Amino acid sequence: MTALLAMMTALVISIALTPLMIRLAPRLGMVDLPDPRKVHVAPIPRVGGLGIAVGTLVAMLLFVPIDAMVAWYLFGAAVLLVFGAADDSMELGHWVKFVGQFIAVIPIVHFGDLWVTTLPVFDIALSPWIGKPFTVIAIVGVINAINHSDGLDGLASGEALMSFAAIAYLGFLAGGGQCLAFAAAAAGGILGFLRFNTHPARVFMGDAGSQFIGYTLGVMVVLLTQKVNPALSMAIPALLLGLPIVDIIAVFAQRIHGGMNWFKASKNHIHHRLLAIGFQHYQAVLIIYTVQAVMVVNAVNLAYESDLMIIGLYLALSALVFFALIVAERTGWRADVAGRKWLILGILDSIRDSDAVAVLPRWFVFLSVPAFMVVASLSVTELTLDSKVALALVALLLLAYIPLRNASQGEYLARLAVYALIPMLVWSGQAGWLAASSGMFSYSAVFFAALGFSVLVAAKFAADRDQFAPNTMDFLLLLFVVIAGFILGSGEDATARLGSLLVQVVILFYGCELIMRLSRSGPHVLSAAAALSVLLIAFRSAT
Repeated sequence: MTALLAMMTALVISIALTPLMIRLAPRLGMVDLPDPRKVHVAPIPRVGGLGIAVGTLVAMLLFVPIDAMVAWYLFGAAVLLVFGAADDSMELGHWVKFVGQFIAVIPIVHFGDLWVTTLPVFDIALSPWIGKPFTVIAIVGVINAINHSDGLDGLASGEALMSFAAIAYLGFLAGGGQCLAFAAAAAGGILGFLRFNTHPARVFMGDAGSQFIGYTLGVMVVLLTQKVNPALSMAIPALLLGLPIVDIIAVFAQRIHGGMNWFKASKNHIHHRLLAIGFQHYQAVLIIYTVQAVMVVNAVNLAYESDLMIIGLYLALSALVFFALIVAERTGWRADVAGRKWLILGILDSIRDSDAVAVLPRWFVFLSVPAFMVVASLSVTELTLDSKVALALVALLLLAYIPLRNASQGEYLARLAVYALIPMLVWSGQAGWLAASSGMFSYSAVFFAALGFSVLVAAKFAADRDQFAPNTMDFLLLLFVVIAGFILGSGEDATARLGSLLVQVVILFYGCELIMRLSRSGPHVLSAAAALSVLLIAFRSAT
C-alpha cells in the first residue's frame, strides 16, 4: 500500500505541476526551439522534468525511509536539477554538464556506500578503489544514455517507465520495501508527465528531466543488485536498462569511426534512423517500446540465470535491431510506401466508421465506473494512516474543484481526485461483493473483463476519432496490463493478487478518461461519485 501511495502522490503532483510549468516556460527561457538535428518544428516548453522530479522527490520524502543512501541520492538529484534546469534555460556545454553529473554521483557512491562489488561473468570481487570509480562512471553513463535517447515524444520516459516497473517488481519479490517505494515514486512521476508528452507532445522533459531519470535509474539498478537482492545475476542491469545503453554505445562508435566530436549531437540514434527510413513518429516510438519491453520482460524472467546467458541474449537482441536497420538502409527499403498501412489500424478504421458500435459500451462505462466507486467504498471499514492521508488529499482536491468546476482547471482537479481515490477503492473493493464468485468465475473478473472490453470499443470506435486516436501511451498501458496479468497474475499468492489489482486500476483509469473526454458532464459525474465515496468511507470508518 505504501508503494501505491508513493506512486499516486508522485502522479498527482506531476500531473498538477506540469501544466503550470508549461505556462511559465517562456518566462523562464526554458523553450526548445527547432533546429536541423531535432524532430519537432515548433517551439516546445522543456519543463516537464521539473514535474517528474518534484513529484518523485516529494513522494520519496513522504513514503521512503531516509537513510544515508537516500539522503545522498536527494543531494545528487538536487544538483542535477540545478544543472539540468540551467542547461534547459541557457544551453550549458557538455563539459559543464559532466561536472554536474560527477558532483551528483560521487557522494552517493562514496558516502552512501552504493557501489558495484562484483563484475559480471568473471565473478571477481572488486575493491573499493576499483568498484567505486567503476560505479560512478557507470551511473554517469546511464544518465547520458537516457539523455541521448530523449529524441521523440514519450520515448525516453516510456523506456525508463518499463525499467522502473521491472525494478519495482524484482524489489517486491525480494522484500525490498524501500526499493519498491523508490521505483513506484519514479514511475508515478513519469506517468504524470507522459500525459503531456505523448505525441504530439505539449512539453518536453528537458535535460532536468532526462538527467534526473537517468540518475534515478542508475542508482536503482545498483541498489537492487548490490543491496536488495545480491543473488540476482550481475549482468541483469543490461536487460533492465535495455536499448538506451546499446544505442549510445553504437552512436559513439559511429562518431569515432567518422572522426566526429564524441559529444556533439547528431542524428544517428536508432529513433533518427527509423524516421529516416520512413516510419512515422509514433511508429518509431512503438518499435523501440516493443524492443525495450522484450528486454525488460526477459530481465524479470531470467533474473537468476547465468551472466553469460543474459549478456548473450542482450547482444543478440541488440544485434538484431541494428542488423534490420542496416539492411533497410542499404537496400533502400521504405516504410512509407504509398498505400501501405498497418493491418490492425486499417481494421480499426473500417469498423469504427459507425458510431452505433460504441453506443452501448459507452453507456456501460458511464454507468459502471461511478457505480463501482460508490459500491467499493461500502467495503472500507478501517483506515490505516496512509489511507487517511490519501483520503484527506482526495477531499481537498474535491473541495477545490467546486468553485472551479466550470473552468479548465476544474477538469484537472476532478481527474486528480478520482485517480488518487481509485487505487484505494480497488484495494478495499476486494473485500466486498466483487470478491465473491459464481462457479469458475469471480464477479470481479467478469465485471472488469466487461468494463475493459467496453472501454476499448467505446474509445476506439467513437464518432470523434481524434478524441481517442491510438497513441504510444495506449501501447504502454496495454503492455502494462498484459505483463501484470500474465507475469504478476500467474499464481494464487499475494503477487498474483497485486497483478490483478494493477490491471483493474488501469482499466478504471481508462474508463474515467473516456467519461471525461466524451462528455461535458463527465468531470461532474465522476467528482460527485468520488465525493459520495469519500463521505461513505468517512462515515463507515467512524461508526
